[in-house]
Amino acid sequence: MKYKVVGFSLIAFSIVGCAGKEEREVASGGFKYLEASQHKSMEVPADLDTPNFSQRYILPELGEEAPAELTGKNLKILPPSLILPLVSGTHVEEGSEASKVIFDQIDDSEPLQKTVWDAVLTYLEKNNVGVAEFDKDKNILITDWVTELEEAESSWYDFTDSFDEINKKFKFVMNVAPHGRSASLRTELVSYVDVKRQSSLANLDLISKRNEEANFLNSVIVEYDFGIRLANTQRIATIRQGFSTELGFDADGNAAIVVDAVFENTWPRLLLVLRKMGFDVKDLDQSTGLLFVQYNGNESSWWSGMFSSGDELDIEKDEYRLKLDGIGAKTTVTFMDSGSKPFDVKQITKIYTPFKDNMGNEDLDI
Repeated sequence: MKYKVVGFSLIAFSIVGCAGKEEREVASGGFKYLEASQHKSMEVPADLDTPNFSQRYILPELGEEAPAELTGKNLKILPPSLILPLVSGTHVEEGSEASKVIFDQIDDSEPLQKTVWDAVLTYLEKNNVGVAEFDKDKNILITDWVTELEEAESSWYDFTDSFDEINKKFKFVMNVAPHGRSASLRTELVSYVDVKRQSSLANLDLISKRNEEANFLNSVIVEYDFGIRLANTQRIATIRQGFSTELGFDADGNAAIVVDAVFENTWPRLLLVLRKMGFDVKDLDQSTGLLFVQYNGNESSWWSGMFSSGDELDIEKDEYRLKLDGIGAKTTVTFMDSGSKPFDVKQITKIYTPFKDNMGNEDLDI
């Protein structure tokens, strides 16, 4: 019997110690301060000088639109959820009260507007959330019902799990900057059905509404980050595999090497290939596709046994320039001397074989 009493005491203690969700959201202790009234200012006799009173602790007057009912147990002490712009290319506006994040263009392969909407739609699809309305022209998307299961309150002796459903709808609004390289995405809670299956959006306090919006937007930001990291991983894997090349001509009719890859993938691969071939990059400008290099020859064992004709390229140890130009899914690489005179067909042919081997080598260190 002694053990039963102790066991019951432990159970009772654990029940008393467990606070419900509502209790955790309000301040502990009493609320006698609600009965407090403003004290009168110190009355100074007329024959004495009035001292200087500090205004440091004067409470400001409430504004006309301030919610006066948020006192005592009606006032939640939980801080509002913050938007987490932890992804490269995202940030928030200082002082903004909206659940909004700003995306900057970091991938020029597709419009930013499409990238962001794809992240939203992918997140909704992964979580089995439908789309009730999507107006691409106005950049507005309204979700179908988002169902959240919340553990239901039960008696202490009920050890079965039961859950209540809370249903919500959200609206996404995107504003794209005129230059198209940045866009803001705002989330708004537009419908809320509580556990009693009653529409209670109007009765939802501001902090709870803000938390719902911020948490949902943060989930989309995480999906956006995942998409970026996945795209980068796939891009690196593609670059590692190497690209096939052929002799051809650039847009100006000059002899060039044509790489079977887009410009964005050819550029980083070429930097590695040039280093492997004995070139030092002195300057570069990716926006114009220009590279200024110095050929110093092959002074290490990298080239051991790679070419039947020896370790050196059949060109002078001098300064050169390269011009890359993306043409659809391919990229042309034009070699030029220090005076920007393009190589002729004979000169290009001399360096084509080692260039082709390194550009297509899957074991090239990246």
